[in-house]
Amino acid sequence: MEDSQGKNTASRGHRAYDQYLNSFIKLEDKRYLPNDNVIHQLVPLRAAMGTVVMTPTQFHEVHFSPLGTCFYFSEHGVANDPLMMALVEREKLNVTKTISTIVFVSTRDAKGFNVSGYIDFEQSLRRFKTAGSKSHPWADIFAGRRRLEPNHQDLSFITWSNGRVYSNDSDNYKVIPDAVKGLCFSHKGDGSMLCIEKYITEEHPLCKFIESPKHGSTVIYDHQIRRKM
Repeated sequence: MEDSQGKNTASRGHRAYDQYLNSFIKLEDKRYLPNDNVIHQLVPLRAAMGTVVMTPTQFHEVHFSPLGTCFYFSEHGVANDPLMMALVEREKLNVTKTISTIVFVSTRDAKGFNVSGYIDFEQSLRRFKTAGSKSHPWADIFAGRRRLEPNHQDLSFITWSNGRVYSNDSDNYKVIPDAVKGLCFSHKGDGSMLCIEKYITEEHPLCKFIESPKHGSTVIYDHQIRRKM
């Protein structure tokens, strides 16, 4: 029974690492190198400058360590970056539902196009813990191996090259575009309304602007969750 469980864990770990390597692969790679094994071997050599690709051992330690030995992704190391320093302060508070943080990021994607978006920090952390490569790779982001790039699964996402706009309700927020107030997010837990324009124009104390050398122009919006009586 134990041997069977061990084999299942090893198989799951192997598939997860393959998915991790796939996140670095571009369409043209598959055109010229149809063999996945060869492509995976070349990933560390072809990664973008400043990007560190984890070895299978490092990946296993990050994603398959025993329950409780590493609850927070920042425990694997934090890069000396102003955005990462700010998010480390908020990681535990978000996980424990003390505050709810939305992160706005304006940067360039892997293809060099300008993109921007709003990320539900708590949901993104939780998704990465359960879905791995399908969400933002927080262990690598905190450690400085990957950049934080918004995508079409986040609360709001814009690709400026073609003007496409995506929006999605998250587990914590409902997206509410308002003709007068602008983009707003309603917190599902306590019903509070977070209006982006108001946070910015009134110099809200829970709104923090951060210029990150690695991640671009960012804004952190903190919501102090009110407990329902």
